[in-house]
Amino acid sequence: LGLPVLAMVRQLQTPVAHGPEALQMHADPSSTECEDFRTLRTALALADKEARQIVISSAEPADGKTTVLANLAVCYAQSEKRTLLIDADLRRPGMTALLDMRSVGGLSGVIRGEGDVVKMATAHVRASGIEGLDVLPSGPRPANPAELLANPRFSELLAWAATVYDQVLIDSPPALATSDTAIIGRLVDGTVIVVQPEKNRRRSVTHAIES
Repeated sequence: LGLPVLAMVRQLQTPVAHGPEALQMHADPSSTECEDFRTLRTALALADKEARQIVISSAEPADGKTTVLANLAVCYAQSEKRTLLIDADLRRPGMTALLDMRSVGGLSGVIRGEGDVVKMATAHVRASGIEGLDVLPSGPRPANPAELLANPRFSELLAWAATVYDQVLIDSPPALATSDTAIIGRLVDGTVIVVQPEKNRRRSVTHAIES
């Protein structure tokens, strides 16, 4: 691919399926597996010290992007960086489900709303239960996700987040399935692609990178 490998994350074992305890970095921060996320955090810092807003995607569904993103967010929070997780996968909001925040308002409501973006964002951001980590869930599923993400209110939201948080991490749909990641990628500092070598085909990953 001609891209740097930032880190290799091994198989994770978590005792529960949802909530903060489902995140290895929170449930067992001293485990060997957690060093993989610290390596990733360090690699991102060395690659670009100004990369404060990052979107994470994958080529296909079920590649582990949401798990990697959530644990990386905890890793940043544990390093005393105030961190915001945004679930911008408005089609299949895995982050919202992982953190057990379904049936609450979130990103889609902020973008579709007519009120002040800052006030609405502040009202919709949720505490994760982990010190230093906040979450903006996906909110109700819209009929037009790509159009919502291209709305100027989304870029206004990111501009607000940059003034409040040290690190902003955004979950987006698989890059091959939609144009959402490309839309978000133009607004942030960098994009990380999660790959499962045993599952993904080389051609699929190559197409994801090209998109």
